[in-house]
Amino acid sequence: MERARAFGLVAEEYDRGRPGYAAEAIAWLLGDEPRDVVDLGAGTGKLTEAVAGAGHRVIAVEPLDEMRTILQARLPEVRVVTGTAEETGLPGACADAVVAGAAFHWFDRAHAFPEIARILRPPGVLGLLGNRFDSSVQWVVHLREILGGSRLGRVGHWPSEEELLQYFGSGEEREFPHEQTVDRDLLRDLALSRSSIAMLEAGEQEALLDRVAALWRQEPELQGHDVARLGYLTRVRRCSGLR
Repeated sequence: MERARAFGLVAEEYDRGRPGYAAEAIAWLLGDEPRDVVDLGAGTGKLTEAVAGAGHRVIAVEPLDEMRTILQARLPEVRVVTGTAEETGLPGACADAVVAGAAFHWFDRAHAFPEIARILRPPGVLGLLGNRFDSSVQWVVHLREILGGSRLGRVGHWPSEEELLQYFGSGEEREFPHEQTVDRDLLRDLALSRSSIAMLEAGEQEALLDRVAALWRQEPELQGHDVARLGYLTRVRRCSGLR
């Protein structure tokens, strides 16, 4: 998909601008005992880093060369594999858990679900994670208006309960607060890391980025500050009990 490949054009901006994942979210999803975990659509390793940092053994699967290069440089201890959610190239029953951060909506579910089931060993856990802006702060509301709302929570973004129950015995969700410290450059990188913005024509893209930059002059919470805290809510869906 052309839009998904656009991430290769902004891999460095993605790595600098995107937030990681709340440690509490990883602990709730995977527990305290070290597990073998496969991260699908791993990108530059935002989720991979959080999972590895929690003490788990991670294999990161990523199709884009640009993303993999950054991931391997940042996390040399992690095994990085060229592959997709539909064809990981991994052996069967090699993982206790499979995770995907801000990636599942790119997958071809008809082929990804059987592949996930193939590489999981029972009882098996599938974890879907995503970050959405915490809109309780006014300047973040305005940032969201400029960049466009998160797809997280929209119908079809994640699989329905009916889809999940074809492969897993149960599912549950929680949200965890998370935050990122940003400056002007990092906020620009965050904007550029969105595929919809990365694909804009140059003039249209610069106009949007100018609106993001203007927030530092216009918003009372940002005026006179070089950095700011950008709040998120990390949403996690945990599916367990491989059928």
